[in-house]
Amino acid sequence: MEELKYARLQQQMTRCQTEQRELAEALSGEGALHGLFTDVTVRRLKSLRQEESKLLPELEAQMQVVVAHGGRVRNSERLAEELAVELRRVEEREELERLLEAGFAQSGASSKQDR
Repeated sequence: MEELKYARLQQQMTRCQTEQRELAEALSGEGALHGLFTDVTVRRLKSLRQEESKLLPELEAQMQVVVAHGGRVRNSERLAEELAVELRRVEEREELERLLEAGFAQSGASSKQDR
């Protein structure tokens, strides 16, 4: 979820930067209608720059959340692996104890029969 939120913020930032670049190119170009839309284009550029300045801290904060979340996930995975190894050891130890008890019980029964 956190990675998805980061990706959406990144897409918004990319869209904002692309639109700014396109508008700047349009302002520097020459066209028949160039002068008619200069004010609107400049206002839109300012709006996009403000949006970018708002998105940047959000994007950085979300990146920190993603990194922290990733660290917790890796730590949880490591702990789960360690627990699985410990459970296998316990199961192996219990199985060995059962086998030893069965072996001792069998050898005790056979030594009584030998007498």
